Order: sequence, then structure tokens, then C-alpha cells
Amino acid sequence: MSRAWVIFKRIGRLLKFLLICIVITVCILMLWRVFSTGTPKELKALSPNDKLCSLYAEQGEEMYIFDQNYDDITRTQKAYGYFAVPEAVFIPEANQAQIVFRYNNSTIRSLASDFLLESLPDRESDLFDVSLTLFIDLTPENTEDNYEKDSASVRVVRVRPSSAESERTTLYNFYRYTFDFESGEAPVDFESLIESGMLIAVHTEVYYNEAIDYEDDPYGAICIYDYRKENRPVDLKSRDKKALEG
Repeated sequence: MSRAWVIFKRIGRLLKFLLICIVITVCILMLWRVFSTGTPKELKALSPNDKLCSLYAEQGEEMYIFDQNYDDITRTQKAYGYFAVPEAVFIPEANQAQIVFRYNNSTIRSLASDFLLESLPDRESDLFDVSLTLFIDLTPENTEDNYEKDSASVRVVRVRPSSAESERTTLYNFYRYTFDFESGEAPVDFESLIESGMLIAVHTEVYYNEAIDYEDDPYGAICIYDYRKENRPVDLKSRDKKALEG
């Protein structure tokens, strides 16, 4: 066997080894990115408040919580992939909803570009205004006008969070928001709206904190409730029970 062939063979083995290393590294990075999108453990449990804890004390595991199957990432051209709501649950008898809101560091760079900011905002600051918008049917006998922006057929109620918790990972920024529907400027009875069938939809809407204009379209929006979809009961997990009992 010639010396040149031996060298060529060794180079081939080295290249094969390097290729394997590259593939393994890429797979590890992809897995790390996928798992890093998961909600931090500090925000996984329901956020307790007096009303929710009282309801749990009365009903225990029988407390009714539901969610729906929805597209949890913004898909509009203006904010494609910028924001996500990986969790959104409704507790009708507590007149409350809780969501987990997420965006990554690239969203901050896009924000700076979209709003022509002179510098990149600090990721530790609260950059976004997050609220829920309820669309209420004023003409339940007519479903044809459910999605018309007409005050005579659809009432729009905005609810701002009553509490917020935040955590940050290497790539992502997470918030858990609690919304008490009776505490807003226009209090509503969520349970009654569900039972009467008057609630058409609930959207999570996002605005940049330095450019809030509720008369304008939101920077990003995700529909977390649609009356045409099934309400799925959500079981309390051990971490939820611990938070509510504590």
C-alpha cells in the first residue's frame, strides 16, 4: 500500500469524523433550542389570587378550567413568529383567565428595526403591552355579523392583566399574566358570556409599550378562544394544587 493511499485514507477518516461531529453538534443545538422554548418551572403553575384560592378551597379538583386548541404563534406578515402564547386557560367561575406569553431575543431585534429605534432595547425591560380583547355578540340571533367591526352587532371589551410574573432564559422571555374580567374598565361576567353563547372570541393582543394605540391594529395578535371550537377541560396538576393551597 502506497504512502499516498495511507494519507488519503487517514484524511477520509478525519473528514468522516468531522462530519459526524458537525451532525451531532447541529442535533444538540436543535434539541437545545426546542427544549428552551418550554415554559420555565417558575411559571408553569397557576398564579394564585384570593378569588381563585377561595374557589379551589370550595371545589378542589372539581374546579372547572378549560382551554382550546389554537395556533399559538403570531402568523401575520407584520409579526410572523414574533410572539407565542403556549398556554391559555379560562376559569369561568373565578371570572378569570391566565396565559403564558413568550418572545425570543430576535423579536427584540425585529422590534428595533420595525420601529426605527436608535439602539437595541434592554431585554430586561417590559417592552410589550399585553391585553385580552373579548368580542361579544350583541345580536345572537344573527351569526352572520359576528366578525363585523360594527358596534351595533359586536361589543369589544379590552381587559388588562391584574398581575404578571416574568422569567428569562438564554433565548426567550416569558410572562405569566392573570386577567380578572370583573376588574377592567368595562367589567364582564365571563361565565355568563360562555353559557349564553354571546362570547364570539378572545384575542391576546400585543402592542409596543412606547407606541400604544388601541385604535390601531395590534403589533401581534393570537386568538385563544373561538366559540366554534371545543372547550377542553384542564386537570389541575400537582404544582397547581401546591400553589393554590399555599
